[in-house]
Amino acid sequence: MKVLYVPKIDFSLRRRSIMVRMADYKIARNDQTLTTQALGSCVGVVLYNPYLRVGGLAHCMLPEPRGKVEAVGKYVSTAIPSMVKDLTFMGCTINSLKAAVIGGAKILRFSNPEYNSVIFNIGSRNARTARKVLSELGIPIEVEDVGGTRGRSLLFDLKTGEIFVSYTGRTWLEAR
Repeated sequence: MKVLYVPKIDFSLRRRSIMVRMADYKIARNDQTLTTQALGSCVGVVLYNPYLRVGGLAHCMLPEPRGKVEAVGKYVSTAIPSMVKDLTFMGCTINSLKAAVIGGAKILRFSNPEYNSVIFNIGSRNARTARKVLSELGIPIEVEDVGGTRGRSLLFDLKTGEIFVSYTGRTWLEAR
């Protein structure tokens, strides 16, 4: 996988594009693209088998559930294993998967320093949980672009393995 930073992603240019909404994930193959927008504190987790050109993208809002799971894709800790399961049905083995983690920004700043701790930094917790779950599953992270204070959008091209990332509000260099 390779990440390319672009000023803006024109989602209309991709014919076979599948939009992944917040708290969801999608699986695709070959000449399709997976896209998501508004990755603020949320993380986008990409899983990809470059040989079969099969992959998935999750747009996760929170690290883990505190009770009943209303949407598997909402949580990092449930979305990743669920994507792995779906990808194995499409012929992937866990050893063939590569990962990317994008997003996890610290969007909110509080005047009270206590609220700026890691407990309230959902983006950091999302990224940390993604690293932990992927490590436990033995899936290497090939691309990681997390943190900062700006949201991101991404487009993942399954044919080439390229991930196009754009930052909201500023160019990617200014946002870092």
